[in-house]
Amino acid sequence: MQSDEKDQSLMDQYKCPTGFQGRTVAESMNLHHSELTDWGLKNVEIKPAFKILDVGCGGGETIKKLAKYVFEGKVFGIDYSKDMVAYSKEVNNNLIAQKKVSIAQCSVVKTSFPDNFFDLVTAIETYYFWPSLSDAFQEIRRILKPNGNLLLINEMIKDGVYEIKNASLIKKTHVHLVTLPEIQQILESFGFTNVKVFRKPKSPWNAVLAQKPRLFKNSSMSNFGDQTSY
Repeated sequence: MQSDEKDQSLMDQYKCPTGFQGRTVAESMNLHHSELTDWGLKNVEIKPAFKILDVGCGGGETIKKLAKYVFEGKVFGIDYSKDMVAYSKEVNNNLIAQKKVSIAQCSVVKTSFPDNFFDLVTAIETYYFWPSLSDAFQEIRRILKPNGNLLLINEMIKDGVYEIKNASLIKKTHVHLVTLPEIQQILESFGFTNVKVFRKPKSPWNAVLAQKPRLFKNSSMSNFGDQTSY
C-alpha cells in the first residue's frame, strides 16, 4: 500500500474506528483529547450522584475522567463501533467490575435508555460524525432528566476561517462541521433552553451547553419493558 493510501486508510478510521488501526486511533484520541476534555468539563456542574452518558466514548478516557466526579453515581458510555466499545471496556475494566461504569454499542439516534434517565450527556469530538443532528438531539432530550444538560466539546469549528484553513483534513476525516449558531438553533428547536456557547481564547476549541426544561414532556414514550434494568 502506498504511503498516501496508508494515511487515508488511517484517516478513514476516525468516523468508526475498527481493527488494529482503530485501536491506534483510540490511543491517539485518549492522549490528544485529554486537555480539551478537561477544559470543556469546566463549563458544567457535575454532582457526585449524577448518572452521566458519554456519547461516542471512543478510547474510554473521558469515561474514566467522569467517574472521578460521580463517585456516588454511574457513568455510561456508548459508541457506534463495537471495537471501540471493547477498547473502552478494557480501559475501564476496574470501574466496570465495581459497577460504576457501563459501556454498550448503539447509535446516538436510537439508544435503549429509558426516558428522563440521565443528569448529563457529554459528547466530545463526535457530533461531526452523527447521521442526523436533529435525530440525535431529539433522542438525547428524551433520555435526559428535566433540568439535565447536554455538553458538546469540540476542537474543530466552522467559523469561516478554520474550515477553510483545514479543508484537506476535514475532507480526509469525513467530518461534517456545523456553525455554533446553527447548533444552537437546532437545540432550541427541539426544546432545549439556556443554550450557552463557550470559546477558548485564540483557539478553535468550543463547547455548547444546553438544558432540558424542568417541565418538558417527551413527545413520545418508548416501551422499555423488555430492556435490561439499569
